[in-house]
Amino acid sequence: MRKDKEKQGESHFAEGALSILSVLKHKSRPVYEILLLPRAKKEERNILRLLSLAKKNKIPVRMETEAFFDSVTTGHTHGGVIARVGEREMLSPEEVFDRGNGFVFLICGIEDPFNFGCAVRSFYAAGAGGMILTPRNWLSAAGVTLRSSAGTTEAIPCATYEDGAALCALAKEKGYRVVCASEKDSVELFEADLARPLFLIVGGEKRGISREFLDAADEKIRIPYGRVFSGSLTASAASAICAFEVLRRERMKRD
Repeated sequence: MRKDKEKQGESHFAEGALSILSVLKHKSRPVYEILLLPRAKKEERNILRLLSLAKKNKIPVRMETEAFFDSVTTGHTHGGVIARVGEREMLSPEEVFDRGNGFVFLICGIEDPFNFGCAVRSFYAAGAGGMILTPRNWLSAAGVTLRSSAGTTEAIPCATYEDGAALCALAKEKGYRVVCASEKDSVELFEADLARPLFLIVGGEKRGISREFLDAADEKIRIPYGRVFSGSLTASAASAICAFEVLRRERMKRD
């Protein structure tokens, strides 16, 4: 297994059958080869399915050693199967807003790929239809983000942006309200207007959201606490709370 200090760097290996199946299902990255350990349970359902898809798509499958796996993997939960993959394929921001079912999110300033993957998982589970990221993002750390997101990083339409102000202008042109999670000059989450089309921006605990987004926001929201608390939630926890409040509002509107 890779050393702890290396885990947050680039990883071009998807780890575990479920992660690899998500990549193949959504055609989100090229898959160059699938590697197995002799101890892998080849009769296990997901591995059987994976090997069937590999044969269908003419993806090479070969055996490897424990030493090799330890040198390239970031965790112990791969079950003896990994895949060498390429970079995540991207759409344009305009395409994401067009395809994003009225709920698109942006995560910025997250310093930990595991936290990032958990945040994406929450947004996906809550029904978000599109994801926009900074040009430098954790999708390059495939081993961690695929596992922590349960493969959802591959399932959701994704784009990167270069200019935050231009991105917000595009969102508004497409009819989206821009809402940022921020303590300053904000309203409580449960009082905010979260109607779709919604472009929701959440920042990391340390760096937060950049000024260009805050200046362009139609509304800023904060999560109320149940007691005096000077700390902050993790980005993944804040993402889950905000995302499911959007879902709750949508359900209430239907009822």
